Amino acid sequence: MEKSYIKRMELKYLYDIGINKNQIDLVAKLVNEGIEKKLYTNSTIPYHSLNHAERVIIYSLWIIHELEKNGISVANQEIVLKSALYHDCGRTWNIFGENHGILGAKKARLILKDEVDDKTLNIIELLIETHAQKENKVNFKNYEFTDEEKKNIQLLSDILKDADALDRNRIKLFSFARCKEEYLRTEAAKKIYLMSNEFYDKYIEATKRK
Repeated sequence: MEKSYIKRMELKYLYDIGINKNQIDLVAKLVNEGIEKKLYTNSTIPYHSLNHAERVIIYSLWIIHELEKNGISVANQEIVLKSALYHDCGRTWNIFGENHGILGAKKARLILKDEVDDKTLNIIELLIETHAQKENKVNFKNYEFTDEEKKNIQLLSDILKDADALDRNRIKLFSFARCKEEYLRTEAAKKIYLMSNEFYDKYIEATKRK
């Protein structure tokens, strides 16, 4: 049965890594949205479940916290969190690599078109597409953004790609698939890297609590 596990995690630990009460509630709300919209319900892809999406959301918040501690402002944070929820919704057994980002972006746009404005939809599309590409630089296509908006969208993309990469440290069987610290894009994610195993263990502990 799909569910959010963040509220079963140790509160002190979450507070220590910079996740506050309102953010805990937000993560749970996003995961419940994923359940309601069946984003991953029928997926049989290992390592790419709703639980993975929840951890990527939490990692995104953790990276943002570390960035802001160092004076780096992150605008439109809710957009990267929404993108983290939807980022793997296009992945199937025969759709992977860059293609799952393209399909996931289209799926997210279709689901969210009546819920968010066009500019937000465009950003979500770009973030989901870029997360699945080897290229780090966002292709802004013909969308109209100011230079400042482009700079922030690129940062949001780096956050999502790093959050997704950090959760690959849970993969034990295939060492080649694990996150490599030198490939992380933000210094904040590199700081978190050594703590990712502890975070994953605490998350798994939470899934076993009743």
